Amino acid sequence: MTTQMTPRQAPQQSDPGLSHPRPPDAKLLRAKDLWDSSGSPTLLDAGQWLEVEDIGRRLSAMVDAGALLRLRRGIYIDPSTWLQTAPWDRHLIAAAAVTLQAPHTHFCRTTALAMHGFDLLRPPDAVTVRTARNDATGLHSAPALTGRASASAVERLLRAHSEADGGPRRRAALSAIGTRHHQYPRAFRDELREGLGQAWVQHYESALIRQQFPAPEGFDPSITAGMWTWLEPLGLVLADTVPRMSFAEAVAVLDTYRAGRFGAEAEPGGTLPAVEPWLQLVTSARGRTRWAAAWEFADAGAESAGESWARVRMAELGFAAPELQRRFLLPDGSTCRTDFYWKGPGVVGEFDGLKKYLGSAMLSGSSPGQVVVAEKHREDGLRALGLKVVRFTWADLADPIRLQRLLSAADVPLTGRFTGADVFYRDNRRAGRTRRAR
Repeated sequence: MTTQMTPRQAPQQSDPGLSHPRPPDAKLLRAKDLWDSSGSPTLLDAGQWLEVEDIGRRLSAMVDAGALLRLRRGIYIDPSTWLQTAPWDRHLIAAAAVTLQAPHTHFCRTTALAMHGFDLLRPPDAVTVRTARNDATGLHSAPALTGRASASAVERLLRAHSEADGGPRRRAALSAIGTRHHQYPRAFRDELREGLGQAWVQHYESALIRQQFPAPEGFDPSITAGMWTWLEPLGLVLADTVPRMSFAEAVAVLDTYRAGRFGAEAEPGGTLPAVEPWLQLVTSARGRTRWAAAWEFADAGAESAGESWARVRMAELGFAAPELQRRFLLPDGSTCRTDFYWKGPGVVGEFDGLKKYLGSAMLSGSSPGQVVVAEKHREDGLRALGLKVVRFTWADLADPIRLQRLLSAADVPLTGRFTGADVFYRDNRRAGRTRRAR
């Protein structure tokens, strides 16, 4: 295993966001910083020196009025920043708030995957961190984002941002994201109910990664500017997390890993030997079987979490395995790659994910409307080659019957195959049912 920077080697002097007051216009606001800077006329409408109790009362009043959201005790964010951030990135904002509260937090499992740059099938429902206390494991709820705001105040807040941003905002967008504490893997503990074993302390701490807080696509970099974080190495995160996921979630992660679609820049495709030293931590036969099944099904050709889920759904429904990323020469001389292709019936399958349209302007300079027109032109070219084109969305994947009807109507052949991952479905048809945190 590659040795990473130890805590004693970490460049603590490079963490200005953790040791100095943040400016009043920062996206994440700490009550402590407002106290250190004597308040702010632009934020609190008070230029005089304020007592700490006054600052606390005024911040609470602003939360109750819908002018601020409370992420954690003493940590706040502007409502427009939160509501304009994609749901899959709000989890990272909550993780940033945890970092501000406790800079030496060790992130693990799904939060660590997100920080390593993985696109997850579903936004994590909590920030995942390590604890050395067995009695501290489990979900620690976060305070209500809107404090004691009345129902009418919440509705006014949502309506104001819906009108400003051109799209509806539902109450679910104001759901707080708690922190889930996990004990270290059993192999790291001398006793089941104790924290990190003495023999593993140096090994574990030397493997931890110290990095700047990630700013993924579409994320406002000012939110986490100057922040640093600790997270577990990718091999440990994969070995500890994948066997606990549903089959579709596990495949989405391992598809990403095999393709190298993680991190700030494209990584080389992940290999099994890079993870194997950490697989000793998977102590149960069931966990090892789950890992093996997900790894065997994983394919670097899937280019998004949605495509990974689609592959799993197709196998669950018994459809023939498609060819991934097949390239075609269109009649106008251009070429295109398709998400899925079944050669026998001449069927092309295309997954339409929302992110393609949301990110179109940033990635290509095209508006969502231009992207739709280009997709239509591309589809016409494929049909001119004599191919059938079937499109499906997240909603179709969420309803297997709808997806089955779409594929059957397009004459995609049934072969009766299954995922080959019975261990994920043995106890519950919905793989990866929630269990008590350990």
